[in-house]
Amino acid sequence: MIIKQNEDYKNKINELENKIKTLELIIEEKNKIINEYNKIIELNKNISNNNNIFDNINRIKELEKEIEKYKKYYLLPGEKLITIKFISIDQKIDFNIIAKNNDNFAKLEGSLYEKYPQYKETENYFLVNGKKLNRHKTLDENKINDNDIITLGVIDE
Repeated sequence: MIIKQNEDYKNKINELENKIKTLELIIEEKNKIINEYNKIIELNKNISNNNNIFDNINRIKELEKEIEKYKKYYLLPGEKLITIKFISIDQKIDFNIIAKNNDNFAKLEGSLYEKYPQYKETENYFLVNGKKLNRHKTLDENKINDNDIITLGVIDE
């Protein structure tokens, strides 16, 4: 029992370490993009003639193409990032999260329980736009859209 639990913990640690590495890479790439935009802003401040304007326009177009490449790398066709807000009926939860539209709802539920572990021990239901969610379906399948608010309710026993 303890050995199995120890293995489970090791697996979870490895999984979280991999997620951290992935997120660090994403942050690094996004910082590169921010630095490029900062360079553009600086260039725009120093425009002195039409040649500089055309150079800047070309550089902006190059950067826009590069940004599109990054989007394609991080998001597969049909994927999009959406923001979701969790609240609870008892008003103790106010939690925002960004997810992909094809993420399974259970994944978001897990993130919510990491932040609010006391709800992990209760029997809960979730509503969006008055409809009960199926934790085994994706956000798209549950008809969850960008900026939707999901309400958590606890089933009294």
